[in-house]
Amino acid sequence: MKIYYQESEHDCGVSVTRSLINHFLKKEVSRTELFDQLNIRDRGISIFELESINKKYGIHLEAYKLSIKELQQNPLTGFFVMLLYRNNSEHFVIAKKYRSSCLLYDSELGRFRVNYQQLASIFSGKILLVEKIDSSSKSRIVVNYAEKELSILKLPRWIRNISLELVAFGILIVSFAINKLIFEDVIQSHHWGNIGSILFFSVLVIFIWSLVEYLKSIYYLKDKQWYFKELYRLLLERLERKKNYFFSKLAKNQYLLAQEYIETISLFYSELLSTIVSGILISLLVSCYLTYLQPYFLVLIVVSMLFKSVSFYLLHKLDSSGIERLLKHKVGIQKLIFKLNKFLKYEWDFSKFSFLNSVLGAELTEWQLTDSFFQSRRVLLLKLNFFLTQVINCSIYFLGAYLYFQNTISISNLIMAGIAYMQLSSALDRVILNALNWAKYSNSVTQYKHLLFNDNLPSLSIQSLKAKVIELKRLSYHNGEKSIFNNLNLSIFPSTFIYGPSGVGKSTLYKLISAKLPDGVNSIFINGVSLSNLWESSLNTVIIYQHSKTEPLEFDWVRLKQSLSEKELELVLDLASQIDIYDYQPLRTTELSDGQRQFFNFLYLCTLKDKILLLDETTSHINSVVRKVVFRKLFPILFERNFVICSEHNLELKDFFTHQIDLSEKL
Repeated sequence: MKIYYQESEHDCGVSVTRSLINHFLKKEVSRTELFDQLNIRDRGISIFELESINKKYGIHLEAYKLSIKELQQNPLTGFFVMLLYRNNSEHFVIAKKYRSSCLLYDSELGRFRVNYQQLASIFSGKILLVEKIDSSSKSRIVVNYAEKELSILKLPRWIRNISLELVAFGILIVSFAINKLIFEDVIQSHHWGNIGSILFFSVLVIFIWSLVEYLKSIYYLKDKQWYFKELYRLLLERLERKKNYFFSKLAKNQYLLAQEYIETISLFYSELLSTIVSGILISLLVSCYLTYLQPYFLVLIVVSMLFKSVSFYLLHKLDSSGIERLLKHKVGIQKLIFKLNKFLKYEWDFSKFSFLNSVLGAELTEWQLTDSFFQSRRVLLLKLNFFLTQVINCSIYFLGAYLYFQNTISISNLIMAGIAYMQLSSALDRVILNALNWAKYSNSVTQYKHLLFNDNLPSLSIQSLKAKVIELKRLSYHNGEKSIFNNLNLSIFPSTFIYGPSGVGKSTLYKLISAKLPDGVNSIFINGVSLSNLWESSLNTVIIYQHSKTEPLEFDWVRLKQSLSEKELELVLDLASQIDIYDYQPLRTTELSDGQRQFFNFLYLCTLKDKILLLDETTSHINSVVRKVVFRKLFPILFERNFVICSEHNLELKDFFTHQIDLSEKL
C-alpha cells in the first residue's frame, strides 16, 4: 500500500483516497483533482465525503461503529480505513489487522505497527470496510432516478372517493329538486295536503346526504392512514436495502422533515386530488345550470371566481411564509427533544437539564406565537372570502328579484339559483385552495423520492461533455430550516455573472449544479441531459467548483507556460510580481496569503479546457488593482476555453460578462 503524505494538517482524507485508488485501481490521481471535487473545511472531510469521493472512482466504503474489543475479535482480512482521534481531531488512516496488532499506513507518520492496547487510546470507534465496485458487470442493477416514479396512487380508492363526492352532490340535487316541487306545488295549487309526505322524503334525503358525508370523511381518514403507512413502508424498505454510507448523505434536518413530506403526500392522494377533480366537475355542472337559468348569472360566477382566486392566492402566500417559519421551529423542537432524551438516558446535570428545559420552553413559546400570528391573519382572509361570497349570493337574489318582476324567472328557480350558487362557491373554494397546495405536494414528492432513490444514480456512458447551456427545471431545495429554491426555472449560458443579496442562494446553486448537494440531480440539465444521467466520474472532472476559501491547488509553471501565449504569460508574471511572487518561484502553499492563494488558484483555471467553472467569490482577497486586470485581460481566456459562471460582491465586475442574472428576481 503506497502512502501519499499529506501537505496540510487536514489532508488525511485526500491522502487515504489517493492510496486506495492507487492500490485497488492501479491509477495515479493528483491531489488537485480530488480537491476540485471536494469542499474541504477547516476540519477536513467527513466520513460521508470520503465515501462519496471514493465511490466516484469505483471504490465502495461502508462505515461501521464498533469497540476496540469488537475490532480485536472481528476476523477482518485485507485493508480497511480506520478513524483515529488524535491531537483533538479526527484522522483517517489505512489499516490491516493482525492477531495481536494493527499495521497502520498513516499519511502523517508513515507505516508503523501498534498493539490493541496502544490503539485503544486513539481509536474513535469507527472503521470503513473497502470494496472495489465492478462496473464492468453486465448484470449490474442500475436504477434510473429520472425514470423512477411513485406509483402508489390506487385508482380504485381515488375513483371511489370521487364517486362519493358526486353521490353526495347528487343527493343534494335531489333535495333541491324536492324543495322546488314543494314551492311550485304550494304556489300553483294552494293545496297543503302533500306537504307532510314531501317534507318527510326531503328530511330522509338530507339524512342520507349526511350519512354519505360521514362515510366520505371516514374513507378519507382511512385512505390517509393507508397512504401514510404505505409511504413509510416504502421508505423503510429502501432504507433497509441501503448501505450504511447512505445515512450520512443528508443533513439531520432532512430526515426530521420526512414525516412532513409523507403527511403532505398522504393528504394529497387520499383527499385533495379527488376533491379537486370532483370540485371541477361540480363547478362545471352548477355553472351550466345557473347559466341555463339566466345568462346574467354567468357574470356573477366570473366575478366570484376572480375574487376567490385573489383571496386564496393571498392566503397561499401567507401560508407559504408561515409554514417555512413554523417548520424551522418544529425541527428545532424535535432536535431539542432528541437532545433532552439522550441527556436523560446517559447523564445527569441539573444545571444542564434546566438549560435544555428552558431552551425547549422558549422554542415552544416561539412556535405558538408564530402559529397564532399566522392563524389570526389566515382567519381574517377567510372571513373576507366569506363576506365576498355572501355579497355575491345576495347579488344573485337581487338580480333574481329584478328578473322575477320582469317575469323572466320563477320564484322556485330563483331560490334554486341561490342554493346552487352556495354549492358552486363551496366547490370553487375546495378547487382553488387545494390547487394552490400543488407546489407543496410537488416539492414533498421530490424530497421523498430523493430519500428513496438518492444512492442509485445511473451510469450512462457520457465520458466527455462540452456544455452549451445549463437549465434548471422546477428546481426545489429545502435545507431543513427554510426553502432556498421552490420550482426554480432558469437557463444559464456561458460567461454568466450571477448576483443577488447575501443568503439568496448563490453558493447553494453552485453546490447543486456541481452535485455536491445531490438534491437537484433530476432538475438540473447540461445540454438537455440531467445530472442524474451523467457518469459521476465524468461529472467530477467536468465541473470545477471554487469558492473564496478553496485550498491552494497544485500549480505547475511549465503547464501554465504551455497554456498561455507569450503576451499572456508576460502579463501573468507582471501581475504575480505585484503580489510579491516572482518568475517561476517554487510555491510553499502554507506560506501563501489569501490573495496569493486565490491568484494561483485562478492561474490553475487558465490551464483548463472544456470545463464548467463555478467561481464563487474566488477573487475576493486579490488586490483590487490586480483583480480588475484579471477580469479584463485573463477572464477572456477562461471564456474562450470553458463554460464560466461567476459571482462576486463587487457588482461592477458583472460588466465583463456576456450575461447577468439577478437571482433574487428569479425566485
